[in-house]
Amino acid sequence: MVGWDHHGGLKQYQEPECTTDNGAIVAVYIAKPQIACSARTGFLDDENTARHFRKHPRVADSSSSQEVGAQSIFQISSPAPRESATRLTRCTETEVLMADIENIPANISMTSDGLELFVENAEDRCQIIKDLRNIRCCPRCIMRFLGARQPFVYRCSPWELVERHLQVDLDKDVEQNSDDKICPGCLGILENFASKEFYEKVHLKVIREDFECSDFQFSVMIPVNVILRQHALYVFLFNKYEAMYSGKEEKIPSVKDVWKWCVGPYFSQLLGVPFQSRSPFDILLNFVHGSSDRECSFLLNVFPNTFCKRKNRKFFGETFTRANVAKAVSDMNYSQFSEHFLCPPLTVNEPCTCDITVTYDAVFVAGRYKKYSRHLSQTPWTVDGETKLEGSVQELLSQIVLQKFKPSDHKFSASGREDVDVRMLGLGRPFVIELINPHRVKFTQEDMTEIQKSTNVLTKDIAIRDLQIVTRSDVGNLKEGEIDKSKSYTAVCWCKRHLSEEDLEMISSTKDLILQQKTPIRVLHRRTLSTRERVVYSMSAEVLGEHLFRLHLSTQAGTYVKEFVHGDFGRTHPSMRTLLKADCDILALDVDAVEIDWPPAVDPVQEVETTES
Repeated sequence: MVGWDHHGGLKQYQEPECTTDNGAIVAVYIAKPQIACSARTGFLDDENTARHFRKHPRVADSSSSQEVGAQSIFQISSPAPRESATRLTRCTETEVLMADIENIPANISMTSDGLELFVENAEDRCQIIKDLRNIRCCPRCIMRFLGARQPFVYRCSPWELVERHLQVDLDKDVEQNSDDKICPGCLGILENFASKEFYEKVHLKVIREDFECSDFQFSVMIPVNVILRQHALYVFLFNKYEAMYSGKEEKIPSVKDVWKWCVGPYFSQLLGVPFQSRSPFDILLNFVHGSSDRECSFLLNVFPNTFCKRKNRKFFGETFTRANVAKAVSDMNYSQFSEHFLCPPLTVNEPCTCDITVTYDAVFVAGRYKKYSRHLSQTPWTVDGETKLEGSVQELLSQIVLQKFKPSDHKFSASGREDVDVRMLGLGRPFVIELINPHRVKFTQEDMTEIQKSTNVLTKDIAIRDLQIVTRSDVGNLKEGEIDKSKSYTAVCWCKRHLSEEDLEMISSTKDLILQQKTPIRVLHRRTLSTRERVVYSMSAEVLGEHLFRLHLSTQAGTYVKEFVHGDFGRTHPSMRTLLKADCDILALDVDAVEIDWPPAVDPVQEVETTES
């Protein structure tokens, strides 16, 4: 058999192998998920792997003594597999692509020599199985505590699993007399929740949520007391079979891992997409057991500094977490642990419950917007629940995006903001929409361009450009522009006196003017009172009339331009009022440019709009 070793390379195993009555040998193949065959076509995705299997065929037909390579098994070129080879199905799980073991006919048996277990001696193995079964451990937990780490082992039905791989007939009386009890090792998670009936329930939940995905992952939250119970079972076996179990606790597969091994490939077939260890589409299963806190309660006395303080701390969260319980268990020796917790643990009558939640990672849509209206706020403007203005930039530019992506919620962010009466011109202001739990996610750049065009047709108040999907890490570039970048403005201003040539020369020669700006009066109700230092990098002015002039500025991001013009009753110093030694005010303001090179340009740069106040 060809398998995947711990270093990620391919290696050959002699067993297990399936044999039929006519002597044909069918090998089981194991491969990484990324080199597995397609879930829909059954073809190898990775040509290098296909080439490897052609060089190292492992399926032989004894009747013709002819070796059959990967082409026959995976149907790379031939339309149908050879009759001697069992049908291979794609199990895109953490480690495994294997023959469909559950569909192997009854006249095929699998040898156990290929299993890597803690216990090699058959007599010792049988005794351990009986010990575990006598305390009502389920077959999958028996295999866990025998050390089986091959994922395919756990995909058989519970009783077929033990009999097939270990060739042991369990005591049926023990099975029948303990039907009302639940496995003390997994609390029934590997029994009641590792069946096709439960898989169908999860599948129905996913279908009802109507998500679009290319792959998926399972997030499994196990009750905290399972940590105690697994350790108690290990201590029980260590005390009876110390030579076999010494130093083996870390090698026992967890309930979470085994559950994923069981369900991953089967669910991959249901959804028609691969199961991955990391995926934006997450199926969360939260298993809860009513006795979890009660069983952990002894830790309050053993480790009072850890657990009592946490319990008494208000609003801190759960007292017992997986991290602190696991740490407490590792800090106790076996004797100390046995004094407080039964080894082996007792069976329970109360089953776990499971809450199923389906989510998709947030998708981020970025672009630039231009605002042409002087009566439009950036975000919805409400005061005490009352809407002050109809519509907003956020609502207009996100309308089509939300219709297409179908998120549960969304958040809007931009690189700074302009006032309601301020226009945003030039190439626009960078923005990003965080789409929370989107149900549609497969969009090309051409699709995004169509969404942009549809949005721009909706209204003349705004326009967007460079619409695209970005990553979460890219969003950090947006926030940098709020303080670290410069911005350019054009303002139409009024002055009590007429500006002379000397005034214009003074304005244009002023460079890197440092301002001290207290929080403006107009925003003091929602901003912290403080003094902020800002810089006006350059200015120029042109006279428009007896008392009017147009002022062009390049400033540090975050500068209050209106207050710089009229001085805000001396709260901004210096100001145009102090520079010109005359009363000044601002009549209209436009943002000409936000100097941040993000998001990357998608649309061609067209002629920048001329400023009209």
